Amino acid sequence: MKNIKIILLSIFWSMPLYLFSEDVVIKAMKDEISRTVAKLQLENLQKPYFVSYYVYDSSSSYIEASFGDIKESGFDFWRNAKVDLRIGSMNFDNSNYITDYYRYKPVIKSLPEEEDYDSVRKSLWLMTDEAYKDALEKYAQKEAYRKKKNITEIYGDLSPEKVENYTEKRDAFETIDMEKYKKWAQKVSAKFLEFKNINDADLYINYDIVRKRFCNSEGSSYIVDSSYFDINVVVSMQNEYGYKISDNKRFLFANIPNANMDKIEEEIYKYAKEMNDSYKAEKIDYYVGPALFEDEAAGEFFNQLFVRNISFSPKPWADKDEWLKYYYDIPKLTDRITKRVLPGFISVYDNPLEKKYQDTDLVGYYPIDNEAVKPSKLELVKKGRLENIYASRRPDKDIKQSNGHGRATVNSFVYPFSGNVFVNSEKTMPYKELKNKLISMAKEQELDYVIVVKKVSRPQSNDKIIGDPVLAYKLDVKTLKETPINISDFDGIGLRALRDIVATSNEYFTYNFYQEMPYVYSNGSVPSSIVMPKSILIQEIELKKTDKKPDRMPYMTRP
Repeated sequence: MKNIKIILLSIFWSMPLYLFSEDVVIKAMKDEISRTVAKLQLENLQKPYFVSYYVYDSSSSYIEASFGDIKESGFDFWRNAKVDLRIGSMNFDNSNYITDYYRYKPVIKSLPEEEDYDSVRKSLWLMTDEAYKDALEKYAQKEAYRKKKNITEIYGDLSPEKVENYTEKRDAFETIDMEKYKKWAQKVSAKFLEFKNINDADLYINYDIVRKRFCNSEGSSYIVDSSYFDINVVVSMQNEYGYKISDNKRFLFANIPNANMDKIEEEIYKYAKEMNDSYKAEKIDYYVGPALFEDEAAGEFFNQLFVRNISFSPKPWADKDEWLKYYYDIPKLTDRITKRVLPGFISVYDNPLEKKYQDTDLVGYYPIDNEAVKPSKLELVKKGRLENIYASRRPDKDIKQSNGHGRATVNSFVYPFSGNVFVNSEKTMPYKELKNKLISMAKEQELDYVIVVKKVSRPQSNDKIIGDPVLAYKLDVKTLKETPINISDFDGIGLRALRDIVATSNEYFTYNFYQEMPYVYSNGSVPSSIVMPKSILIQEIELKKTDKKPDRMPYMTRP
């Protein structure tokens, strides 16, 4: 039975979309919205003023390999839905209010996988009934909170936007040759057998074909199809001092043919060698001085310090204010519009409508955002000064309309954040000159070595503005030898580091990654891209030895 299902779904996803004259699921969504708006009301209680449905179909082929063996492979299909139902008015409704910090999420249900109108309608009806009861309770609680806190400045909960109806026009999807990629995964994962310092290594291949459907009570709707080809290597090890290190390297594409498998194999091997060699690392007590951030570390430096700090605004209200520090990733640049946040030689814009940079996929592409608002090019920074921040349909004090950056997963509320970010530098130089400038700065400060950072982690708590180094090196000023340093922590690094960018390389690269939701109890992530200089030189960073405690070493080596 499972094989039959796989064959049927494969046929479905390989057929052009124009062959389907009517989408049964979106018809059911629209009809149930009409009925909800017309008839849903408990006696003497408010009717919904706004309803939207979002349905997410995912057809996923997956392979997992480890040290030359296939651990798991197969095919999954699922269809999930969420509802956004609001009572009150656009000025004040039941949304954006936390009453239970670990369950702040929309009403979500799985829908029947069959294209059966009646079954889909029934599931939507049950989901809507639950959402309506929840909305009535949340509205009363939020109103009580407003009165208790005597909140008089209210900027609204939903902005009016133009009605949009959009269908992504897409040819047939690529099919994945599972046997071919299994052999590739076995070959590549077997290379980790060479590296005895890596305790565990898993290689994951996922090919997801996605259909997103949306409609709301205002008349907007969309159907958008997309695909993602994802190769992810996850490693864990323990260095000679006993510190455990877990990390991953990801390669993300919009289409299978765009992945150069030979190049990916080379990069995975290089990454494995770097991680293995970091087993023997030098300790540093404290470092203050210039640093070079390269490749993925440069991407995460910019993402964590800049992009995420102009996202996710405004923050929701919370029944207990202390919940926000555990639960909400609070942006720190949203009140600095017109202020300088970067050096004058750097400008930044976001354009989700771009599909490629040179020959590389931009996975942050989307033609319409999750709230059915069409995006356009958004100027974020001009010559170092902040011009705009990301906005969804939730108004803020200074931003009343969406700029098409409302993004979400089926498990999350909508938050404003990035699509495709383009970082342009007017102060560039070849990498060799950039490295020479780093050495020159070190000599001026009479330093014996400088720091080169190649990978940083994501922050593990909201107390840190940037994650700590995973792969970092001491670059000896005299010999130019690079030596891995033991795990260490950034100390005192803040938003000032953005303004401390001295220069950048003249070579650009595309950093494709999954942008995580803003909550500790994550509701998933969405694909995003940053196109930026491959290396950035920072005037000053501070590193200190880690506060973490080492663990006991294994009694036996890896077999």
